[in-house]
Amino acid sequence: MDEMDYEIDLMEMLRVLARRGWQIAAFVVICMVVAYFVSSNTTKIYKVTTVIMVRSDSAVMSIPFLQDAAGSSSGDMRNYVESLKSRTLTEATLSRLGWLESSGEQKVRAWQNSLSVQQVQGTDIARLSVESNNPEKAAIFLNTLVEEFQERTQQMNQESAKAARDFIGQQLVIAEERLKESENALLSYKETEGVVEPSAETRARIEKLANIEQLLSQTEVELQAANSEQQKLHEIARESDPTLITSTTIVNNPLVQQRKSILAQLEIDLAAALEQYTENHPTVIGLRAQITEVSDKLAKEVERIVGSETMTLNPIYQDLTRGLVSAQAAIVGLQAKMEALMNSRNAIEAELASIPEKEIAIARLERNRRVNEEIYVMLRSKYEEMRISEAMKVSGIHVVDEAIIPTVPVKPRKLLNTAIAGILGFFVAVGITFILEQMDTTLKTVEDVERVVSAPILGTIPTFTLTQKKRKKRIGKQQDRKRLY
Repeated sequence: MDEMDYEIDLMEMLRVLARRGWQIAAFVVICMVVAYFVSSNTTKIYKVTTVIMVRSDSAVMSIPFLQDAAGSSSGDMRNYVESLKSRTLTEATLSRLGWLESSGEQKVRAWQNSLSVQQVQGTDIARLSVESNNPEKAAIFLNTLVEEFQERTQQMNQESAKAARDFIGQQLVIAEERLKESENALLSYKETEGVVEPSAETRARIEKLANIEQLLSQTEVELQAANSEQQKLHEIARESDPTLITSTTIVNNPLVQQRKSILAQLEIDLAAALEQYTENHPTVIGLRAQITEVSDKLAKEVERIVGSETMTLNPIYQDLTRGLVSAQAAIVGLQAKMEALMNSRNAIEAELASIPEKEIAIARLERNRRVNEEIYVMLRSKYEEMRISEAMKVSGIHVVDEAIIPTVPVKPRKLLNTAIAGILGFFVAVGITFILEQMDTTLKTVEDVERVVSAPILGTIPTFTLTQKKRKKRIGKQQDRKRLY
């Protein structure tokens, strides 16, 4: 019985839908037409994109004890991404284009919010994009932003090269003084004692000792640099949080993306309105109220997402940890290397103890002169490298794809909006149909009459159309003629 009742109810629902089918279809069509019309008249938003590649052309880091300052490639890329999204770079770009006016702060914030920078996973390539209702202006802004960033990066590299050159220049002056002192001491001893050259055996040992002394000096400098690096890494690690909230979920959340797009568009509209109206104009006040409302909703949404996320390891802290491990391993290796070199030096000095005193003295003076000469040549070579690096205009930022003016807007999506409006209109129309059917108290069937009057029905009068009445009348006349004949 329940199945029969259910089947009867389902059939009744289908009959209701069929009876009001034209009304449902009309409502759906109206919704789709309205959605298409609104989408067609909504401000079109275009997305301009450029692709850059980051390469570490770091000639400055050619010095062994300065290589660790360059950091990892992944760390450099994260720094570049954050720098590209900075307010300072956006403001410098707008100032360069001459787009900064009295409402500069609002315009900077609007362009900054419309800018998106994403690193291509596993590469040193970043994709920059800007959404705006003015594609020509957005393309100019994006290309100028990349040029400004290239110049800033180039300036930073040149400043680093200059700092390295200045440091090497200071050490070069000291090495030159030491070389002159060792050469004068050797010449003076030869003239005083009448000794010209040490024996071949002594020279060979002095040669070996000089090489060990040079290696020992380099190892000592590298060890000091490694200790300094480890100390700095410890300081940075103490200030870093080992864990953080996974930012990918927040960035990829569609609701957050929608709020950010709306906020960016409102900021652009506000900047445009401020160029025409004053702060007290109703349009400006309304836009500011909308920006405040959207910002509050965005903050609440991010807070909700963050509250539901789990803590993950901070990648920067992980890089710092790996750097500390590498630095500690380097320190241990350098200490072992220094110990081995010192043992070799002590062994050679013990062998030199059996050589006559004058020959040992001149051998030592010759060793000091040679060590100072090699250090001076090495520093001189590095100084020239740094001078060339400083003169080179290398930024390490290469444009893969320049920003071009798009012809197809990304928003609004007219077909998608029309389809969604049609689907929603259908469900709304069906709901309204059933509500109206429930509110309709007219009697339509025999069962409705019996239920109201609580009495059996003796008969029914069928509904005849005009055509049916004429057909009945014609049949009756034909039957009367047959009776007459």
